[in-house]
Amino acid sequence: MIEQWNEQMLRFYPDKPMPTTITFQVTDACNLACTYCYQTHKGTRRMPFSIAKQFIDNLFDNKYCNYIDMQMSGIILEFIGGEPLLEFELIDKIIEYFKEKAILLHHPWAQCYCVSICSNGTLYFNPGVKEFLLKHKNHMSFSITIDGNKDLHDSCRVFHDGSPSYDLAVSAAKDWMSLGFDMGSKITLSPYNIQYTYQAIIHMIELGYNEIFCNCVFEKGWEKEHAIILYTQMKKIADYILEHNLEYSHVITLFDEQNFKPLSPEENQNWCGGTGSMLSIDADGDLYPCIRYMHSSLGDSQKPLKIGSVNDGIGCLECDKQCLDCLNNITRRSQSTKECFDCPIATGCAWCSGYNYQVTGTPNKRVTYICIMHKARALANVYYWNKLYKKYNLNKNFKMYIPKELALEIISEQEYKMLEELSGGI
Repeated sequence: MIEQWNEQMLRFYPDKPMPTTITFQVTDACNLACTYCYQTHKGTRRMPFSIAKQFIDNLFDNKYCNYIDMQMSGIILEFIGGEPLLEFELIDKIIEYFKEKAILLHHPWAQCYCVSICSNGTLYFNPGVKEFLLKHKNHMSFSITIDGNKDLHDSCRVFHDGSPSYDLAVSAAKDWMSLGFDMGSKITLSPYNIQYTYQAIIHMIELGYNEIFCNCVFEKGWEKEHAIILYTQMKKIADYILEHNLEYSHVITLFDEQNFKPLSPEENQNWCGGTGSMLSIDADGDLYPCIRYMHSSLGDSQKPLKIGSVNDGIGCLECDKQCLDCLNNITRRSQSTKECFDCPIATGCAWCSGYNYQVTGTPNKRVTYICIMHKARALANVYYWNKLYKKYNLNKNFKMYIPKELALEIISEQEYKMLEELSGGI
């Protein structure tokens, strides 16, 4: 997810360095009951404006300088829930106060900020919501999650009484795009819907989306059969993109030209933004590395991993300092086994430090349930990029780094030979 937020900021300010992300959990309430939501312990809390105001005051008073670089020329203000648009009036007040402080201090963030809101879209037409979004349109990155076609979406994303949400979400997305704004979306892939990946993405394209973020859940449940399905589905998506000449007009994050190769020995940067690239504040004013460390996500599986509060600052209490020290010392190598670090397709393989903590009790031990799905993506990317290069007669190839014995867990010998020929050999 941090990649998505960074890309949003880069779209707004392409000449700026990578920004800090601050996440306001304005409420942990939600009007939907999505089947795959990782926030399994949502409640009814809402953030008082006084908490947000105190946080912003502290921010500009450099009280978080041990965590947030105030010299960064850009910042992302992300607002989440639950469903964030349940509290659109509060969000509006927070944005206005943030701007007021930045202007008074002549801080670059007065202009260089991005408001990021990902919504279920069901409240878009409520009085005041659309007006709020338009008010902040010049700094707004607004997205609505749609999980493919109506049947697929409504099987997962339902109201608490079981009624569907697809029609509301699609109507909202179409209206926003009709006003001339970009609309990105995120499709969450799980073992329960992986067979609909092609159908979901093609439907999103037909709806007018040109940026489709696709994430496999990190949770346990992935099996070899799911990897086989994903590979097959991604091949169909690749063929569709190339046949319809969409390769340069659409971004589907399942395909990434820079990944699926070995790490260089010195490459030790942590991937996850929840270990120092983000800061999250909950409705009570407690501070966390990201929302996955909050009670709304962890429930009773682990104690919330707090690094401070608006009253105490960051890392000022001994218990918060210990958490902060742990996060600051996490690297790609420290949390990975040697096998994981030396994996021939290590680049682009993602993890969630918060989920690591939930499962293992420490963010510094990598959970690898997603491994088999990364292998499937690697193979499908070999297919897509080499087909693209051949289409345009480009004198290059996308190398297949995945060893044969690993590839054959997912594809047949015949399929492997086809990929080998496409890539020009291993």
